[in-house]
Amino acid sequence: MNKYEYIKDVSTGIEVVSMENVKTSFPPHTHTGHYVFGIVTEGCIDIRIGEEVRQCKEGEYFSIYPDVCHSINPVSQTYSLVTTCIPGKSDISRELDIIKNAIIGNPEMELSIADMSQRVNISSYHLIRKFSSENGLTPHKFQMQCRIRKAQELLREGYRVIDVAQMVGFCDQSHMDRVFRKQLGISPEEYIKSAILSKAD
Repeated sequence: MNKYEYIKDVSTGIEVVSMENVKTSFPPHTHTGHYVFGIVTEGCIDIRIGEEVRQCKEGEYFSIYPDVCHSINPVSQTYSLVTTCIPGKSDISRELDIIKNAIIGNPEMELSIADMSQRVNISSYHLIRKFSSENGLTPHKFQMQCRIRKAQELLREGYRVIDVAQMVGFCDQSHMDRVFRKQLGISPEEYIKSAILSKAD
């Protein structure tokens, strides 16, 4: 049986995720402003970090710099993994920093490419190209990632799934369910049951 646990120390911002007996693939994504350290505790995965693909077996670890795009695919039928996310600074350019902060601060907003390119005074074409090149995700995919991160926070605070979908900018609950499952490998309801929020004293 698969198991998913999430713990966050609110005083330090350190997050720990433990997954047991999962067969989930995680599509390309980033951890904004966080270093990631992970260890495979059972099974085997392929992890793509930037352009490099590496196979990690039981007992092997990996590390990822902030804002570096990566993905995970199972090699064995199931695997178990523990990751720790520690806040840290990234090397993204000032223009991308402005755009990323706008998306992170308001993931529910519909920010068009035209709006974003006007904010940093570069063409839409160059914005998409630069954002994708430096971040590994298009602005839209990054916004979906931010919406799911915000949804996780709200679900841990006790909001209903249907309300969270609207609060983070999805057109309906089923849309959020699809994106949530694609990014995390579990449904919002499963996340609520298994997530643990550790509050600092």
